[in-house]
Formats: sequence, structure tokens, C-alpha cells
Amino acid sequence: MILPKCENIYNNSKNLLKKEGFELLFSYFGEFKTSKINEFTSETEEYLITKKEPKKIIKSFFNILIEGLQNIKNHGEFSANGQQLAYCNIVTNEDIYIIHFANLIISKKVDALNKAINRLNNTDYDGVKEIYLDTLTNGEISKKGGAGLGVITMAMKSKNKIILNSTPINDKLSLISIEINLNKK
Repeated sequence: MILPKCENIYNNSKNLLKKEGFELLFSYFGEFKTSKINEFTSETEEYLITKKEPKKIIKSFFNILIEGLQNIKNHGEFSANGQQLAYCNIVTNEDIYIIHFANLIISKKVDALNKAINRLNNTDYDGVKEIYLDTLTNGEISKKGGAGLGVITMAMKSKNKIILNSTPINDKLSLISIEINLNKK
């Protein structure tokens, strides 16, 4: 039951982005094994170089992409049949890149994630840097090895607000999606 619900959300997100006038560059639904992450990052790097994007944009893009994929791999929950379902869509128009990550999470954790992202969204760039430094020195390390630095890093690199959505999948799991916008100029 989980796979069809997640796949439906993935397809709807992809179609919505296309309808909004964005060009779909890369898209993947499934498990992000190391080989898939390597393939995904290589293809995106090749694309950005071909488009002659400035090094600053490429660097920020890759920081966001790697952090998002690491969050999926390290913090995404597994379904009852042992799958770590997730997706990533990358779209563009003439002004921005949108990197859209999604993965399963224990539903009880959604509120805390929403609160953390709202905190980032309600502060300026210097405030986000301050949150990063504070988390780096005083952050609590989770059981999965994270202190929340990935989302903070994505906020710093994008310099835009993070858009978080969650959809309950069953009584224990939700699918969260995080959208990161990166301005081209």
C-alpha cells in the first residue's frame, strides 16, 4: 500500500512542476543506493557544466543536492517491506533551479521538522549562519548521526525559504517533501 501512495505523490509532484512551466531535468523515484546517487550527481554535474553555469551556482547546487540526498539515505525511514522509498525532482526555468526531495519519515517527527524549518525561514541569512554555528557546536546528535546540519546547510546555500510538505502514508509513516529554490542570478 505504501509504494502506490508514494509513487502517486511523486508523479503528481512531477506533473505539477511541468504544468507550472518548469523544464524537468532529472527525476528519480525509488531507493537511493550509492550507485544511484553517483549516477544522479554525475548527470547533474554534466548538465550544469554544459549550460556553462557560474562556479558559484554549481557549488551551491551541489551542496544542496548532496545534503538532500544524504538526508534521504541517512534519515529516511523504511517501509514494512524494507524499502527506503524516496524521490528527487530537479526542474529549472530561466531564473531558478528547484530541487525537490522526498522521503518517508516517522509521522511523530513531522512537527519537529516543521518547527525547525519555520525557524530557518523566519530569520535572515546571518541568522541562519548563526543557527548553523550553534548547531555545529551545541547540536544534539540523533541516533542516525545527524544534528540537523543538512537542512540548515541547504537553507544557507539556497538563500531562499525551504518549502516543507508532508502527507500521511499510514498510521506510522508520512512522506515529507522539501523544496529548495536556487536563484540563477
